[in-house]
Formats: sequence, structure tokens, C-alpha cells
Amino acid sequence: MKKLKVMAVAVCALALAACMLAGCSSNNASNDKKDAAATSSDKTTLIVGFDQSYPPYGFVGNDGNFTGFDLDLAAEVASRNGWDIQLEPIDWDAKDTLLNSGAITCIWNGFTMEGRENDYTFSDPYMLNAQVIVVKKGSGIESLADLA
Repeated sequence: MKKLKVMAVAVCALALAACMLAGCSSNNASNDKKDAAATSSDKTTLIVGFDQSYPPYGFVGNDGNFTGFDLDLAAEVASRNGWDIQLEPIDWDAKDTLLNSGAITCIWNGFTMEGRENDYTFSDPYMLNAQVIVVKKGSGIESLADLA
């Protein structure tokens, strides 16, 4: 019985020592996460990267604020999910670097999917864009082949 008590005390002492050492450790990643949690809300922030020179989808309005169809949609998605939204105008050529670094959560712009399906995760398309060719009536051009 005495051995059992000594063992229990030893186990408790070791557990207490382990807790104290863990509390004194300098695990920067853990401390950084705790600091970030203490200084920010628990609310998710959707950081939307967009081309600010792409009206009517994303641009600077007459009032100097970012506005546009895509930005309105992004704001509605954030609202419906209880997220904060941060609009970040980006250099379009830097979009991949910004996404990969976590500087932005997503890009929200007109973006051709064909040939990029394996490079990005796309939402369902919400815009159908098409190009047409307009010629003068009586030009004799009736099809794309006629343009050759």
C-alpha cells in the first residue's frame, strides 16, 4: 500500500512538472495563434482580391469607394455566412502569389475557366459571357468561316 502511495505521488509530481514545463516553453506557433486569437474576433474574414479597373464588376465609384456587381455578390456571400469582408484591389498578374500566400482568400472577377479547371477551385458560373461578331448588313459575311 505504501508503494502505491509513493507511485501515485511520483506520477502526480511528474504530471505537474510536465505541465509547468509546457507552460514555460517557447512554442512560437502556439503563442502566435493565441496572440492572434486574443487580438482578433473569432469571425471569419473573406478577403476578396479583385481587379479595380473592371467595371461594372469591380471599380472605384464616383464616391471613391470600391463598388460593382462582383463586389456586391461577395458582400452578400459574406453576409449570409456571418463573415466580415475585406476588399483588396490587386495587380491581376500577382493573383496566384497572393492566393498562395494567404494575402487574399479568393479572387472575385470575371475569369475564364476553360483550361484552368485543375489550377483553381471555381464556384458555379453566375455570368454567361459570349462574344459576337457584328458586321454591316449586306457585307456577305454569314458565318465565322466567311471572316477568313
